[in-house]
This record gives sequence, C-alpha cells and structure tokens, in this order.
Amino acid sequence: MALEPCKECGTLNSTEAEICLACEYPTKGRVRSNWFKWIAICLALLFGLPIIIEAIQVANRQINPQPSPPSRIPIQ
Repeated sequence: MALEPCKECGTLNSTEAEICLACEYPTKGRVRSNWFKWIAICLALLFGLPIIIEAIQVANRQINPQPSPPSRIPIQ
C-alpha cells in the first residue's frame, strides 16, 4: 500500500482509496465535474437575487416613506 497525493488538494491517500478523505475528490475512475455546483450557484443567483433586491426595496419604502403629492382641488 503506497501513498499518492490527491490531484485536487494534495492530501496523501492510499493508492487503494477510491476518494480523497479530505476533499472527496475521486482518486480513480470517473472524475466528478464542478459544473453541477456552478449551475446551482447560477440558479440561486437567478432566482434569489431579484427576491433579495425586492425585499430591500420594500424595507426601504417602509423606513423612508415617500410623501404623497398634494391633491389638486379644481378651482371653480
């Protein structure tokens, strides 16, 4: 049993190990790609950012309400 460094984090792992015990990167076989993580981040930003912006705007309107314009009464 020899030790080899992980290709991702550099931690020494057994040559018989299937994944790195530190970062869970596969040491052999099919390599997991990070594109799932990037898709999840993009979707979270796509759907979460507008909700956060709207919540900030609503809170700002409640803290600093805009005065209503004076009503115009027609002169006869």
